Amino acid sequence: MRTDDLIAQLSSGLEPVKSGAVARLLLGAAALGLAGSVLLLLAMIGPRPDLAAAMAHPGMWTKLAYTFAIAAFGLWLVERAGRPGAGLTRPVLALTLPLLAILLLAGLQMSAPGADMPGLVMGRSSRVCATYVTLTALPTLAATFWALRKLAPTEPTLAGAGAGLFAGAAGAFVYCFHCSEEAAPFIAVWYTLGIGLVTVLGAFLGRYLLRW
Repeated sequence: MRTDDLIAQLSSGLEPVKSGAVARLLLGAAALGLAGSVLLLLAMIGPRPDLAAAMAHPGMWTKLAYTFAIAAFGLWLVERAGRPGAGLTRPVLALTLPLLAILLLAGLQMSAPGADMPGLVMGRSSRVCATYVTLTALPTLAATFWALRKLAPTEPTLAGAGAGLFAGAAGAFVYCFHCSEEAAPFIAVWYTLGIGLVTVLGAFLGRYLLRW
């Protein structure tokens, strides 16, 4: 069989991918992973007992907004990384916005007169925060990798890092409902560290699990 005939035979009957199929796949995986992260958090430590009252505090909404924004931009990065040749510049630049915002707020809180700088940074749970964020993120990381394996990432390490970034932020978002820390410096250091650890883990796993 000639090469032209083989190509024609292999390409016959192909149908274009339905519009929005990638987005639906990733959103489905994200929903599945988040459900797993919530169940894992409930099994490990549960929500904070004063959650209803905490929802009225600005600090609670600060960490929810910070982690949600990183998760949203991280999922955008995953979507781009799963498409061969898609540009990653815009989602990467967008990720700087929540980082700059939390750093600015942390700086304002630490420069306030009489600020307890060590207390603002270390809080009461700095020893466990990043660990719980990482553990809570694992179901979402697994679901995101499952979705990426159905796509066509050409840079598996970068795609894995994007999956880790999204999963880490999603895990941090879920962990917010247990954590009683509300200071921006604490969030900027320890939440970001947890997200970073999952990002590194995703990059390492992506190198091996997302290869074609």
